[in-house]
Amino acid sequence: MSNEHQPNSTVADEILHRGSFWLYPDNETAWPEDKELALMILNEPIPHSESPLFARLWARAQYRICIDGGGNRLYDFGKAEGTLEQFIPDAVVGDLDSLQAEPRSYYETRGAVIHRYSDQNSTDFMKGLKYIDSVMRVDHDVKSCLVVVFGGLGGRLDHILHTLKVLFNNHKQREIVIISDDNLTFVVPKGRNRILIDKQVDGPTCGILPLAGETILTTNGLRWNLDHHPSSFEGLMSTSNIIDEPSVIIETTLPVAWTAQFHPRSC
Repeated sequence: MSNEHQPNSTVADEILHRGSFWLYPDNETAWPEDKELALMILNEPIPHSESPLFARLWARAQYRICIDGGGNRLYDFGKAEGTLEQFIPDAVVGDLDSLQAEPRSYYETRGAVIHRYSDQNSTDFMKGLKYIDSVMRVDHDVKSCLVVVFGGLGGRLDHILHTLKVLFNNHKQREIVIISDDNLTFVVPKGRNRILIDKQVDGPTCGILPLAGETILTTNGLRWNLDHHPSSFEGLMSTSNIIDEPSVIIETTLPVAWTAQFHPRSC
C-alpha cells in the first residue's frame, strides 16, 4: 500500500475514513488499541454470514447485539450451520414484538440479556444504539466504538429510509458502517474527506447520496469526478460511478452517504 493511504499523509483538516479496512485491517491500517467494536444484527437475513467475515467480526467485537427479530435471524443461521453455541449474543434488545419464544429462551438460558424498551417513539435500531451506550466502559465515549451493522438496507422501503436517517442523525457522535448484501455504506461528514479503498473488496461501482439536502461536491479518485458541482435528491446525484484510485477524496458542504459495492474475501 502506498503512503497516500496512511493517516499521517492526509492534508490539514482532512478526515480519514478506513471504510472496509475496519473489516480487514492490515499492518498499515491496524485496529487502534483504543477502538472498540460493537456488532449489531438487524431483523434481516444476515448478509455474508456464509463468508469468514461474520465469524471474524464476531470474535473481535466487544459488544454483540441482536435487534429484536435479529435474534431470530441469528438463531436460524446458527441452527442451519450447526453453530448455535458459537454465536451467543450479549443481548437482544428492542420492543421485542418480533423475537420468537424459541430463540429468546435459548439465548436467555445461556446468559444473553433480553432487554425490552417500551418506548414507541424510537425504532429498534435506535434502541440498539441506546443499549450499546449504556453498557460501554465508563472510560470510553461513543466515538471510541465503531458500530458495524449487518442488515438494514434490504426489505421494506420505509425501514431502509429510517436506517439511513439514523445513520445521518448519529454521524457526529459515532462511526457506523452498514453491511448489506451488495454494499458497504457510511456517512461522510461535511468538509474534506479521504476514503481508503481496498480493491479486493470495494467497488468498482459506488455512489454519493446527498440525503441531507443540496450540497456542493468536489471529488477525486472516481471515473467521473465532480468539481464544485451542486448535488441533490431532486438534481444531480453521483450514482453508478466507478472507483479508479486507491483512495477517494470527497469535499462536501453537507454530509453525504458513501456507498460502494462490497465483496467479502473468501478467506
